Amino acid sequence: MTPRQSIGLTTTLLGCLLAMAARAERAPWDGVRADAIRGHVEFLASDLLEGRAAATRGYDIAAAYVAAQFRQAGLEPGGDEGDYLQNVPLLEATPVLPGSGVQLVREGEAYAFEYGTHYLPFADFTSASSTLTAPLVFVGFGVQAPELEYDDYAGVDAQGRIAVALSGAPEHFPAHQRAYHSWSHRKWSKLIEHGAVGLVMVDSLVDAQRVPWERKVAMSWTPQMRWLSEDNAPQNAYPELKLRFLFNHEAAARLFAGAPLDLEQALANAQAGTAQGFELPGMLTLTATTGLRRTQSANVLGLLPGADPQLRDEYVVLTAHLDHLGRGAAVDGDTVYNGAHDNALGVGVLLETARALAGGPRPRRSILFAALTAEEKGLLGSDYLAHRAQQDGRRVAANVNVDMPLIFAPVRDFMALGAEHSSLGALARSALSAEGYRMSRDPAPEEIAFIRSDQFSFVKRGAPAIALKSGLQSRNEAIDIAELQRTYRRTHYHQPSDDLSLPIDYPTAADLARVAVRITLQAANGPRPRWNRGDFFGERFSAN
Repeated sequence: MTPRQSIGLTTTLLGCLLAMAARAERAPWDGVRADAIRGHVEFLASDLLEGRAAATRGYDIAAAYVAAQFRQAGLEPGGDEGDYLQNVPLLEATPVLPGSGVQLVREGEAYAFEYGTHYLPFADFTSASSTLTAPLVFVGFGVQAPELEYDDYAGVDAQGRIAVALSGAPEHFPAHQRAYHSWSHRKWSKLIEHGAVGLVMVDSLVDAQRVPWERKVAMSWTPQMRWLSEDNAPQNAYPELKLRFLFNHEAAARLFAGAPLDLEQALANAQAGTAQGFELPGMLTLTATTGLRRTQSANVLGLLPGADPQLRDEYVVLTAHLDHLGRGAAVDGDTVYNGAHDNALGVGVLLETARALAGGPRPRRSILFAALTAEEKGLLGSDYLAHRAQQDGRRVAANVNVDMPLIFAPVRDFMALGAEHSSLGALARSALSAEGYRMSRDPAPEEIAFIRSDQFSFVKRGAPAIALKSGLQSRNEAIDIAELQRTYRRTHYHQPSDDLSLPIDYPTAADLARVAVRITLQAANGPRPRWNRGDFFGERFSAN
């Protein structure tokens, strides 16, 4: 080897060593790339994937893409039998219009209600054809909260009756208790406990304004689903409530004719937080026909094993739902419900967070990255994952969820929904501060968002959780972030227009990924996240 060659080799080796040292010193969050998030979103929200509805070809393509990204990042398979996919067995139920009907008989006169104009049936997961005739009882919100000295069932006999209940819970309840008592599964369990055999749900004044009846009818084409247990039983089907229907205010007003209060007064009482309940005159017959189909869809799971032998069986789970609504009713000629913000963007943040963490030192606890199916069907993929984790001995230490972060433009703040409930709040605040952001509170607690996304599947099994979203403080005074979010929810949410034509600020999305990296690492390496002392959700669920 000549002296010149020797010098050249030495220089090359030195360069390699310096590059390796630089990579070793670089923190995982420093490697997050905005363009990578953009690339993921542009693929996942393209028409090619046909809206990514659970149990469709478009969703399966999206799942294969995410699995390939996990493999490329160096994550181990976390699904079934050494695969990245965890198959979720599902029962799909579609109400059949010609087979549904509602008739009220009072004082010898019969009145028939009309599908879509007056009512929408919930799917019956236990029978393809059902009929129920029973007397009626109004149970207010259907809430029994002795700790708040509130009871809609006081003096009310619901045994053998079809209950008429309002959505939501009293506005004067603390936000977390209002969320819990608004939870549909809590309401249904209470109805069964009090002997009700059916349900007519009526929107409260708040919910009727939040999602107008016309939008509910327009979206009624989407099938409903439940995941199936090992013995093929649909979970959370509540067969004791033989049929469940949704009535609009016009139809519900007829049920209250001749009752102690009319519907308008009952809604006003509910708005004021007054517990109430009384019998309604007449007999109601509900009839439903449901198309039932067994199918499956998959969660996509990538695993970064923990390095600490004593902690590697504890998991910090980072989640984002992969599904949207698929193809559906045309709006302005467009039938593909792409779900760019809901939730291709969240998955893009998840994938870049996973790549950044997989390239760094192994954490003490294991980290499970999960792109979830069937969130739009009622948090089914996350519920199945949390259920299986319990069965398989995977102890979930914490969940960090990214769902519809709504990053339209640069902001000065982010929200961590649920931060007030556990030590994850302090981790989120620290991570945001390190990235130059403030942490803001939820500006709309009446939306009870904490129970309406996948983090709640882990909360109800005892794991602290937070959900990361954009704040409202714009870095450009000319941009009203709050109005952009309101417009999105009013015009684009669950519509074909939630596509790549909407603005997305990818540098800010990359900052959110950096925040997620920091929170996840702190949760995986530090003390196990804990519920705050005396926290409502911690006391309700930590023993589960």
